[in-house]
Amino acid sequence: MNEQDVRELVNPVFNTAKSCVQLSSAAGDEDAQRLLDALGFPAFGAQMAKKPVPQEMADQVKRLFPAYMILIETRFQSINRLVERMENRSIVDLPCGYTSRGIRLSRQGRTYYGCDLPAVTDAMGPAVETIIGKSETVSYHAVDATNYESLEAALAEGSRDLLVTTEGLLMYFAQTELEEVFSNIHRLLEKHGGSWVTTDRAYFLHDKEVVSATLNGDPKLTAMYAAVTSRAAATAADVDFNDNVFFDPDDEKIREFIGKMGFTLRETCMADYLPDQITSLKGNPEAESAVRDVFKNMMFWELSVAQDAAVEPVDMNLPFEVASEIRDGIFEASIQGRLDTITAPELLKRFQDAGGNFEAIHIDVSRMGYVSSAGIRVLVMMIKSLGNMDNFKMTGVSEDVRKILETTGIAKLLLR
Repeated sequence: MNEQDVRELVNPVFNTAKSCVQLSSAAGDEDAQRLLDALGFPAFGAQMAKKPVPQEMADQVKRLFPAYMILIETRFQSINRLVERMENRSIVDLPCGYTSRGIRLSRQGRTYYGCDLPAVTDAMGPAVETIIGKSETVSYHAVDATNYESLEAALAEGSRDLLVTTEGLLMYFAQTELEEVFSNIHRLLEKHGGSWVTTDRAYFLHDKEVVSATLNGDPKLTAMYAAVTSRAAATAADVDFNDNVFFDPDDEKIREFIGKMGFTLRETCMADYLPDQITSLKGNPEAESAVRDVFKNMMFWELSVAQDAAVEPVDMNLPFEVASEIRDGIFEASIQGRLDTITAPELLKRFQDAGGNFEAIHIDVSRMGYVSSAGIRVLVMMIKSLGNMDNFKMTGVSEDVRKILETTGIAKLLLR
């Protein structure tokens, strides 16, 4: 198994990002088409995930192609226009995905940090370079949004006045991970200045309305969208969706959470940032008008550090280290620091390189300060490799880690 395969096993969420550049290309974005070619991706609809989407589901997704194209085009282009109006801001695109934003901003001389999982950035950096050449302003960085050190390391020394943009990310996090992300971005903005803009809440509340307007109100296709979308994406990404407070139907709960995390909230109407012509609806003025009406109720959420609020600092974590050995048929390991998207591949690689067929697995986590869903996924792979899962022992579990495991519903499996 090569390094890319290991990364996909640890965090397959990035598989859903591939469809974004495919759909943007289909919507007529020339930069997206150049990027699609540079990445070597096929057109939308081809099986690309390690976990294939069932054929029936794939057929339904293709029928909904116009709706998906509109959702991607409006989200991507509205953020682009917002970014372009906020001149002199350094863009932290979290996650950057496989989008052409860096290419677009390179022509404007803007500072752009494309941040995403290693599987994405390792492909994006070389692909974008083939299009724009070497750039002093556009760069790509492997990060884990739950790992502050990885975010800070992505920025150039002296970076100021950041604009962190987040689209299509927050729905993938469990509640404990969401809190970690909010804390990390608060720290970034407190140090470097700026604000954080996301469209994730707007599309959660209104995506079905956009789809209905796109499909001329066809009730059957709109119902199919609601039934298929989360199931198809979850199949590709292998995670639960919208399982945190940011996607609670009660608006007051999320606003209370934002305040508790030390942010103030400003809302801006997204309709004012749509392109003059929605390419995907060219030739269908009735549908375009209906879509624009929906966007009058959709808001960018811009979060800034509250000047009168104090957020307790995140505990400083020990540097990540993993030690392992095989003793009498038992795989023994000790973990120090954070087990997350950046570090979990190292644990998985050590385990796979050890050969498998172990009678038992014993892991000392007494010095492990945090575990993300990527780290949990590796631990689950390890326990499921045993003939008898009762032979999996994890010792020294801290209260913080125990809380994460209990919140994600995996404690009964791992804490035996």
